[in-house]
Amino acid sequence: MPRLLTAVALALFATAVNAQQIYVPPGPYSNDSGCLVQGLDPNGDGFLALRAGPGTNYAQIGSLHNGDAAYLRKCEGRWCYVENGAIGGQEARFRGWIYTAWCQFYP
Repeated sequence: MPRLLTAVALALFATAVNAQQIYVPPGPYSNDSGCLVQGLDPNGDGFLALRAGPGTNYAQIGSLHNGDAAYLRKCEGRWCYVENGAIGGQEARFRGWIYTAWCQFYP
């Protein structure tokens, strides 16, 4: 039952993200690096905003938490366009922009 609930939640999250107008940067894309989210203050907001574009002026379309991961596709300064990764230890499909201050980069 928990797996079914996780699958339904991830499907709803992916649908909500896909319905947004997301700025997709022109290619080519890198797909050999990732971000492991860490260092977020659980007493603060406790999440890393997934945004529709590279800046706080773009809509928040989702969130990542400590321990979640995202594949980096292209970066513009400290903002990176990400596609897919893991949320709560489960593979997940999503896309958007994150600010990399809370990323541990990995190959």
